[in-house]
Parts: sequence; C-alpha cells; structure tokens
Amino acid sequence: MATLRIVIKQPYFDQISDGSKTIEYREIKPFWEARLYDVNGKKREYDSIEFVNGYNSDAKKMTTKYEGVSRRGGLFHIKVGKILKRNF
Repeated sequence: MATLRIVIKQPYFDQISDGSKTIEYREIKPFWEARLYDVNGKKREYDSIEFVNGYNSDAKKMTTKYEGVSRRGGLFHIKVGKILKRNF
C-alpha cells in the first residue's frame, strides 16, 4: 500500500507523538483533495502516514497507522492510528 506524507509543525508533531492528538486537520483545498481522493471522488487507499517535522533533510519523522479520512465543516479529518515507527 501507500504512505501519506504530511509535514507538520513541532507542537502538533509532539501531540501526535504523545498520543494526545488523534486527528490531523487540513483545509479542503485542491492540493489535499487530490492527495486524499482520486479523480472519480473515491478515497485513496493508504496504510500509513509519515509525519515530518519540517523540511530539513534531518527533520524528525514518525510513521503511524492511517485510519481513514472524513470531511466536516470545511476540513478534512485525517484519523491517526497507532505509532509504527519513530525516527528521532
């Protein structure tokens, strides 16, 4: 399967790492629409999410299980599952 890559800021990275944040929010915009849905509107299949803390080559990384996505109030709600791997 595929891995969804999401770049996030430090406070949110830490919250996902300690388990207090289980949903990552993204505005419904064409960029995220294309990453989460195919051209027919069907949800793309992912088995994991790779969270990257910034754009540096040595940025902290963490891989979690992907639990799905839903739309609510102008936002995508990306469900974060169990942490599978940490690179920090």
